[in-house]
Amino acid sequence: MKILIVEDDSVQASNLQELLTNFGHQTVFFVDPIKGFQTFESNVYDLVFLDMRMPGLDGVSFLKRAVEKKTDTKIVILTAYGTIETAVEAMKNGAFDFLEKPVDVEKLKQVIKLVQDVTKLSRMADLSAPTAGNEENLIIAGPAMQKVQNLIGRVAALTTTVLIQGETGTGKELVARAIHGNSPRKNKPFIAVNCANLQGNLLESELFGHEKGAFTGAESRKLGKFELASGGTLFLDEVGEIPIELQSKLLRAIQEGEIERLGGTKPVRIDVRIVSATNRDLVKMVEKGIFRRDLYYRLNVFPLILPPLRERREEIPALARKILSELSSSMGNQEPEVSSEALEWLKRQLWPGNIRELRNILERASIIDEDGKISPEDLIYEDTLSYFSDNDASMDFPTLMVENEKSALCRALEKNQGNVVATARDLGLPRRTLYDKLKKYGIDPSRFRKME
Repeated sequence: MKILIVEDDSVQASNLQELLTNFGHQTVFFVDPIKGFQTFESNVYDLVFLDMRMPGLDGVSFLKRAVEKKTDTKIVILTAYGTIETAVEAMKNGAFDFLEKPVDVEKLKQVIKLVQDVTKLSRMADLSAPTAGNEENLIIAGPAMQKVQNLIGRVAALTTTVLIQGETGTGKELVARAIHGNSPRKNKPFIAVNCANLQGNLLESELFGHEKGAFTGAESRKLGKFELASGGTLFLDEVGEIPIELQSKLLRAIQEGEIERLGGTKPVRIDVRIVSATNRDLVKMVEKGIFRRDLYYRLNVFPLILPPLRERREEIPALARKILSELSSSMGNQEPEVSSEALEWLKRQLWPGNIRELRNILERASIIDEDGKISPEDLIYEDTLSYFSDNDASMDFPTLMVENEKSALCRALEKNQGNVVATARDLGLPRRTLYDKLKKYGIDPSRFRKME
């Protein structure tokens, strides 16, 4: 990516440039914000890191003028500790995200990855009704994704809450971003929270913020994601992982349009659109009493189901070519061709990891390819050869379990058409152990039964 840094502290700017250069990006920095803006106007950048407090041209003014001129360029705010409120205002004015100084390397990597995903993978803000050439933004090669695209176009302009359901790796966050990008809120923040990563006070603080002294380690006020997303969209990924004791507070936020920070005493008004996603069966969770029924109905006003890749096999050739084009662009290589045999091989696989797994395999193939044309041999590598074998009868399932447990489970279930007893026998597992593993990975054996 081409990246511009505008930061009046030359040491911090130089350090950030060195990091980004090491990551493989073209980077330039300016300590003079006026010169930085002149360069921004006359060049095309994928990403700008912008300090907020600078003499001559402050970050807020820079941001507003930049957003007016080039709405596609992502601008990430650099803010000193204790000035989070300033960053929040910047995000309301169109900033993509913010980082606290000194910049944490892992958080920097996450922001860059997010920008790359939005810029290269989705480009879905142009979605509407299906039109010719739309494949540049979203692969529409079958009725399942045509339906998804139509639903995105219909719901985007509304404020309706949306629940995106689908297996891991099907692109739920990209769809959420497409909804936001087509909405009247598109110039306001899109804030994503993975609810599975944090629990207890940490998750509550992440969502609703906290006051100084609310719990051990809370040394200052922190604004939560609801406040950071004000005017925009809050994406709650893995919403089924929110503990039952916190669900009532989430329900109140949705119903009343207000929150209360952890340790706070006064309600805070919010204006956010909620889009959530899950790979779990929330209906069953409601029946078991581990997910609130009233919250489920609030989240599921507009359900949107993403089909797994194995049900969209006709899209795999187009997806493969799009992914390889993006990979070659990021690597600076010429895009390889894909042999017809390789495409047929790709279409035969189960893809338990869906598009994410497809991308990983193609990335490895594009690295080891030597003749500019990807063949099945480039796709199959030694330690997973048995997984992709066409001779199911000779597969060594117990060995595969050690190497790739979820893949082995899916492959064995497909061979046995969802028969758990036969699958347990092939895997060398007691049935109870197999059931526990299926529950662990969220695998439903009935998916593999052939319909008469």
